[in-house]
Amino acid sequence: MSSVASFGWLLGTKAKPGREETTVHRILPAPPEEIDTDDAYRAVRLPVGDRPWVLVNMIESADGAIEVGGVSGPLGSAGDKDVFSTMRMIPDVILVGAGTAIAEDYGPTSTSVSTRTRRLGHGAWPTARIAVVSNSLSFDLTSRLFSGDGVRPIVITSHASDLDRRTEVENVADVIVAGEQRVDLEAGLVELAKLGARVVLSEGGPSLNAELFAADVVDELCVSLSPMVVGGPSRRLLHGPEVAGTADLALAHVLTEDHFLFLRYLVER
Repeated sequence: MSSVASFGWLLGTKAKPGREETTVHRILPAPPEEIDTDDAYRAVRLPVGDRPWVLVNMIESADGAIEVGGVSGPLGSAGDKDVFSTMRMIPDVILVGAGTAIAEDYGPTSTSVSTRTRRLGHGAWPTARIAVVSNSLSFDLTSRLFSGDGVRPIVITSHASDLDRRTEVENVADVIVAGEQRVDLEAGLVELAKLGARVVLSEGGPSLNAELFAADVVDELCVSLSPMVVGGPSRRLLHGPEVAGTADLALAHVLTEDHFLFLRYLVER
């Protein structure tokens, strides 16, 4: 595990003639404070009502692109990989849309001794479970996510999905049916809580993230800001229904490594 520099967020007010009372602080340049990413992201995350705590983690370029050539990998760095690895130590369940699972070639999560030890340090299950959200169930059941060794994945679908196809999926995954015509994410999260999940991490894509924010079930947003400009038609972190009244965020920390910024926000309600 590598270390990244951490900068505390300073708050304050200062009156200036003819201007609103506010104070702007410079966080760079500043004396760096090295911090282990496991320590940086360790926090108390409790279930909210009858659902787990929901954390969204995504990477984007300086101009807002979340992918290059259909995948997020080219946006990253060694530090980003370290942060991504740490984020995966936090949840009991990793939630992902079917399109992202296919594009990023998802597979079983790590069951190594070191991973299990780190996860237990965050209070998580020894091994994370992948939960794929899909209305159509039109994914390849021979892909390594469903055919590889490791913990059995979860598929969250709706009652509108084809019953025969759902039966096929049940041969390789645990199926949760939530919602009538489309997946009801809040109901699906409640079912994950019944399995014992306390923290759920969404890794996108943007359609899933938008649905989660629209349902007002996101508690934390972590963004890795890549120091590059991509252009093109790439979607944003959220792509879908508007968030009712917008979601207000409180900045919890800023980390930096090799010109990358790693931002952690808490959703204010």
